[in-house]
Amino acid sequence: MKLPFATILILPILPILLSCCVAFQSRPISADKTSADFNTRTLADPALHSFLAEQKAGTGTWSVNRLALAAAYFHPDVVLARAEADEVAATIKTAQMRPNPVFTFSPQYASFRAPAPTPWFFGPSLSIPIETAGKRSKRTEQALAAAEAARWRVSSRAWAARSRLRTAMLELHGARENIRLLETEQTLHDEAIKKLTAQMDAGDVSPFELTQARLMLNRTRLALQDAQRTAATGEARLAAAVGVPLHAIKAVTLDFSAFHRLADPGNSRRRALTQRADLMALLAEYAASESALKLELAKQYPDINVSPGYDYNSGQNRWQLGLNLALPLNRNRGPIAQAEAKRVTAEKKFLAQQATIQGELDIALAAYQASRAKATTAAQLAQEADAASDTTRKMVDAGNVSALELTRRQLEASAAKVALMAANIEAQTAAGALEDAMQATLKP
Repeated sequence: MKLPFATILILPILPILLSCCVAFQSRPISADKTSADFNTRTLADPALHSFLAEQKAGTGTWSVNRLALAAAYFHPDVVLARAEADEVAATIKTAQMRPNPVFTFSPQYASFRAPAPTPWFFGPSLSIPIETAGKRSKRTEQALAAAEAARWRVSSRAWAARSRLRTAMLELHGARENIRLLETEQTLHDEAIKKLTAQMDAGDVSPFELTQARLMLNRTRLALQDAQRTAATGEARLAAAVGVPLHAIKAVTLDFSAFHRLADPGNSRRRALTQRADLMALLAEYAASESALKLELAKQYPDINVSPGYDYNSGQNRWQLGLNLALPLNRNRGPIAQAEAKRVTAEKKFLAQQATIQGELDIALAAYQASRAKATTAAQLAQEADAASDTTRKMVDAGNVSALELTRRQLEASAAKVALMAANIEAQTAAGALEDAMQATLKP
């Protein structure tokens, strides 16, 4: 059986077209399954530890920096940013693709009065687009810059996750330390009240002094309850900041040693103004806008379509070669103007963010320096209170003062330690704000 001429032309093309197709793969989402998967997350996850090994995070207890890497791995904000970056990166492949040629086949049938070789007219043709002025390379350049901006946004989201985690961890550390100090202070208040009660019964002190001591005890109890409440919710806040269930945090040992020292800010200004991830993202977006402008300028030069064809008519074989291109009468002025305006906008966004960082950095530096000075003063006062307590103890042993006086000095030393802890937490909070302004950690 002789195949029709049209079938002969189309058959060689079909396998090529079918082999290039990408099959759809279904990926259904179940709310029950995703919830169950979240509840099984732990910080012992092998994939997490592979990630930590790649980042050279070491092993052992979970410090701020190590938990920050876990947050970069688990937290949904960072996971979403990575997915968005992958989506933008996929446009690079699209930008690099050459335009497909177009095959056209339009057979016609005619009824002849006189005998003819065939009543069919065959006119297959192929249109081959040729891009000019380097449009594909400029389009690829724009896609690469956009992908770089998306990667920087992942880093910015990861830093935001670290900032939330550090705040939650500092809050938990402060609550636990306050509980320890306030429990000691409460014990001292109880001792003071017992001694004051005995002296009041002996007529040595007035009821007013005992009442004041009880008021101080009540204030300490309330402060202790506040600290216990903060500690109770602190682990949950920390788990949410990492992106894991609460039991995952309860199962590990937390390392709060980073909060026991205050680092020097060093060259924080230069790092903040030249290396912040959000700033680098805006710089990459500006590069993408420049590439977009180059592309629109290249579009002033029209692409060419080469169209070789064949025609079979009344027994005659005829070959054609067509050439067509758009006449660039408007010179692409509108899109060029838009691209220029977008480049100006991208530049102003970068400059505005840099100016904002300047202000954030000035405020953070001033607050950090003041908080460090306050913490230094609080440390000196705590040392003086401890020294006074030791001196009073010696005087009690020598029989020069009463035991009640020693308890009072111990209460003063305890209050000084609570104030020192509050000053240190305030300084560490200011250090966190400075790190956020730099989007970099302070070096000890």
